[in-house]
Amino acid sequence: MRVPRAAWTAKGRGRKTAQARSWCVWGYCLEVLHLREGAAGRRIQAMRVLRRFPSLEGALRDGRLCISTVQLLGQVLTEENLPDLVARAAYRTKAEVDHLVASLQARTAPRAGLRKLPDRAAAASAPALPLAAVDDGPAEPQEAIPAPAAAGGSLPPTVSALPDVPRPKTRAETRAVSESGWSQRVTIDASCKEDLETLTALLSHKIPDGDLAAVLREAIRCAIETHGKRKGAVAPQLQRQRKADRDPRPSAEPAAPTSTIPAIVRREVWKRDGGRCAWVAPDGRRCNSRWQLELDHIHPQALGGPSTVDNLRVACKSHNMLHAERTYGREHMDRFRRESVSERTGHAGTAPAAIQQGLWAT
Repeated sequence: MRVPRAAWTAKGRGRKTAQARSWCVWGYCLEVLHLREGAAGRRIQAMRVLRRFPSLEGALRDGRLCISTVQLLGQVLTEENLPDLVARAAYRTKAEVDHLVASLQARTAPRAGLRKLPDRAAAASAPALPLAAVDDGPAEPQEAIPAPAAAGGSLPPTVSALPDVPRPKTRAETRAVSESGWSQRVTIDASCKEDLETLTALLSHKIPDGDLAAVLREAIRCAIETHGKRKGAVAPQLQRQRKADRDPRPSAEPAAPTSTIPAIVRREVWKRDGGRCAWVAPDGRRCNSRWQLELDHIHPQALGGPSTVDNLRVACKSHNMLHAERTYGREHMDRFRRESVSERTGHAGTAPAAIQQGLWAT
C-alpha cells in the first residue's frame, strides 16, 4: 500500500496551519484531511514513530511497511534492531506484525472467563455520558456538542424512545500475547454459555481446575476426531494412538468395569438426578454439585449390590469417597488412596501429605 506524504507528515503541515488558525494536529487531521478518528489516531502514532526513526520513511514509501505496521513496530523498535525488524516485518500483514511484536515483548494476557454484555434496554434508559476516544490518538480536549432544543425548550419524546435494534454481531478477535500464546475474544449466546458450563462440569475429573482454555482444547480435539473421521481427514490409527497415549483417569474408588453398568441405566440415573450430586445431608439439604460426578452404588457393588437404576445415584467425588469410607472404613480407603497416588506418580510408598490433602479432601 502506497502512503501519500500528506497522510503521515500531518505534523509539519498541522503545525504551520495551527499557528494561523489555532488548530491542533488532531483537529487538522479531522477538519483538513477529513480523516476518521481511528485513521487520524493511527497516523499520528505513526508520525511519532517516524520522528524517532526517520529512516523508516523509505520503507513506508516503497510499501514494505504501512501506517498500521509502523505503529505496532514503534513499541519495540530501537536503533540497534531497526534494520532487522524492518526486514522481518516487510510486506507482512498487521496480524503477522502484531505477532512479531508480541514475541519480542510479551503482553499481559487477559484473565480467562465469561462476562455478560450489558442489556440494550438498560443501556438505552441510562443517562447519556460523554464519549471517550478509544483510538490511540492524542488526548485532546473535546468541545461539548450542544443538543438540539425542541420548540418548548425540552427534547421531543421520540428522542428517549430508541428503537429496539438487534445487537450487531461482533467478530471474534484473536491477538497474540506472546510468541506461542494467543488471546481470543468471542461473543456467545446464553445457550452456548450453558453448554460450555455443562462441558466444564463433565470434564471436571480430567480438568479439575476448570481451566477454560483446557476445556476448549479438549472440545476442539474431540470435534476434530469426530468430524475428521467422517471426512477422512483423521486416520483411524492416529485415533487409536491418541486413545492409547491418554493417561487413565484416576477414580476415587476401585471402579468396576464399564460393562457392568449398562449405558441405558447410566442415562436413566443421570436423568433422574438431574446431572447433580444426589447426596442428602442429615439436615435434609441436597448437595446438588455438578463437579467431578461419579455413579455411586447405594448398596456397594463389592457387597453384592446390583447395578440398577434404584441402586445407583449420581454423587460428587467427595461424597462418593465419604460413602466408601463409611462402608469399608477410613483405614482401608487411606491405604487405597496411597496406592492410587503411588501408581499415578510412579513412586512407591506413602504420597506426600499435601498431595493427599489436595486430591482426596472430603
